[in-house]
Amino acid sequence: MRAPIATLFHETVNFCFNAALEGMGTTVHHVIYDFLEKKGISRADISMRFDDVGQVLTETFGASARIIIYKAIVEIHREYSLRTDFTYEDSLLDRMTMLKDRVVADHIIPKRAQRTDPFLQAPRAIPLIQSPNATAKGGH
Repeated sequence: MRAPIATLFHETVNFCFNAALEGMGTTVHHVIYDFLEKKGISRADISMRFDDVGQVLTETFGASARIIIYKAIVEIHREYSLRTDFTYEDSLLDRMTMLKDRVVADHIIPKRAQRTDPFLQAPRAIPLIQSPNATAKGGH
């Protein structure tokens, strides 16, 4: 059974946020998660509290926090095979809201879910077995 689109979106945001942090190195990864936990935001809550995550990171790390949020949103766009049609200067929280609205409205499934959901996997070619006695004829 497939997860509802909104639930899958939240799982994907958490996955992509983690991927963005991993790209910054182990130390940054651990420091950010530890800091968010101290502020009452668990790893599982990052997607549901994305605005709070952005605010907490900005209050703590200043403009550097924008890099983390930007990288996470770019990762989400990649995961949904959507064009990254925004700039670093755009409102990232507005971009996140628009992204969620589009994913839910258009029922877009992320790549990682497509790889694991047998319903969404590409059908395999089924070879046709021809009887050894059958011949191709031009008419009836």
